[in-house]
Amino acid sequence: MIRLALPKGRNLEIALAGFRAAGIGLAGLELGDRRLRLALPDEGLEVLLLKDWDVPLYVEYGIADCGVVGSDVLEEVDGDLLIPGRFRDGHCRMSLIGDEGAMPRPGDQIRLASKYPRIARKVLADRPWSADILKLSGSIELAPLLNLAEVALDIVQTGRTLRDNGLVELEVVRQIQPCLVVNRSAYQLHRAELNRWIDRFEAAEVVE
Repeated sequence: MIRLALPKGRNLEIALAGFRAAGIGLAGLELGDRRLRLALPDEGLEVLLLKDWDVPLYVEYGIADCGVVGSDVLEEVDGDLLIPGRFRDGHCRMSLIGDEGAMPRPGDQIRLASKYPRIARKVLADRPWSADILKLSGSIELAPLLNLAEVALDIVQTGRTLRDNGLVELEVVRQIQPCLVVNRSAYQLHRAELNRWIDRFEAAEVVE
């Protein structure tokens, strides 16, 4: 039996649609399901429903054999995982955001708010300005609105929240998408079945 970790957040809909398009039905699992653990013996699966940020840890430590998680989380946690596919749907972007004209000038020293401090450090390494990084866990847009930080680094999907609050995207720094991740030992154990999954995903043009 394969244990699959799926995210409860914005990527669950993408994951369910992708698996079902590939003929892996996950029967009995629906959006909004509040169960944490679901056995699907007819499909040889057990599903764990986790917070997006917890999926890489469960997979890396072998609690789950594989999972689906956003590339933003993967880059931030920097786990030792196989990534055999990236889903075509569910793209969004990671951007520097702030007030119009708030992009720092060369030599400026500012404050930057984000829940992605590791990625923020990478971004700063390529910029002619520097920043103190303030780690927040939510409502990142409030930081520039209330002058906690001059700019923020966060995920943008439609941009509506920014527009509603008078903020703009200053620069897109990453394209983000959900990824299929696999534990290295689990891949050796379940190689044949996981390769069949990947073939189905590719045939259904679910992953790239």
